Amino acid sequence: MTRTPPLRLLLILSQAVIIQAIVYAMRPSLSYAALDAGASPALLGVISAAFALPGLLLALPVGHVNDRFGERWLLVAGAIAIVAATILATTGLSSVALIIVATALLGLGHLVSLIGQQAMVGNTTNRQKFDSVFGLYTFSASVGQTLGPLLLVLPGGTESLPPLHLIFLSCGALSIAMLVMSLFMTSSPHDRPESPPGMLSTAGVLLRTRGLPQSLIATSIVLSSLDIFLAYTPALGHERGISTGVVSAMLVARSVMSMASRLSLGRMVLLAGRRRLLISTISVSALALACIALPLPPLWLVVLSGVYGFVMGTCQPITLSWVSDLAPPGTRGLAMSMRLASNRLGQTALPATVGTFASATGAPGVLVATGILLAFAAWSSSAVPNSTAAADG
Repeated sequence: MTRTPPLRLLLILSQAVIIQAIVYAMRPSLSYAALDAGASPALLGVISAAFALPGLLLALPVGHVNDRFGERWLLVAGAIAIVAATILATTGLSSVALIIVATALLGLGHLVSLIGQQAMVGNTTNRQKFDSVFGLYTFSASVGQTLGPLLLVLPGGTESLPPLHLIFLSCGALSIAMLVMSLFMTSSPHDRPESPPGMLSTAGVLLRTRGLPQSLIATSIVLSSLDIFLAYTPALGHERGISTGVVSAMLVARSVMSMASRLSLGRMVLLAGRRRLLISTISVSALALACIALPLPPLWLVVLSGVYGFVMGTCQPITLSWVSDLAPPGTRGLAMSMRLASNRLGQTALPATVGTFASATGAPGVLVATGILLAFAAWSSSAVPNSTAAADG
């Protein structure tokens, strides 16, 4: 495995910041645009599904294309899809149908770009540095997720509506910058067979790889738990009369501590090892989430949210490096796409499943149920080997 060239890594980290900033600015803005165009609040679920659908339907084919033709083509195609989404969003503000199409294009560009970025990191990084480099990658993504919503407060909006044209134009400029970066990048130098096996047969080989199915289950539950936390923390505050300031502090503590943990991930893995660290962090996250459901003072809720954020921040980069380590040479694109597809499936099914507890137990019951799911994810992680025996290609 060749060492990641500094310029290539810098470009990938920059793209990670940009794409997350675009997505986290455009998704709420598209919702605002749909409501302003006359869509009902119920239709926002359709718009949300339009973003997730490409990940469920196209993840495996996109990953297979990556393994056959290289990451550069995916990075270029993903950037083009996002440019198209920003153009459509800017010109179709009055049409709910065009807003839905723009959301689907955004979801497609996001999917294709992430698979290309993650495969590039996996294919150009020494195994010994997987955890620290994926930690930097996910930290960069967190920076983008923090910066993106700030575009909603650009000047020119009203009290009830952000400046949609300016936001979409800004995102268009960022996506063009991402496209230019992609055009100047080269694919990783790993060998690609002239007659590669089919997508389904390769996927079957990956699913039979010891530890990979368990890692997919764990990462799906972990990511879904974050969506549930973000959705039900305000509901918890509403039910218990917790001030919006405390709820905001809980969300900020979660975000800041997640970013902090990703910067120190490499050192933590060296001290504890991947499997032990993943099991312990998921277990602590289950306990923290269950404790947040208790009637505790506001300060403790903020502290527990920070603990939850810190341990959650380690899980995503660890599972990224783990999947990359488990995947045989030449299949990392497909392995990353399987991870993304399982994440999308979990984000679609698990919140709806645990949400059924809300009518009987309220937000605390949902958080406790999610903690139980995380305990299962911790158990699932115990079946994953610490490393693979396969030589790196």
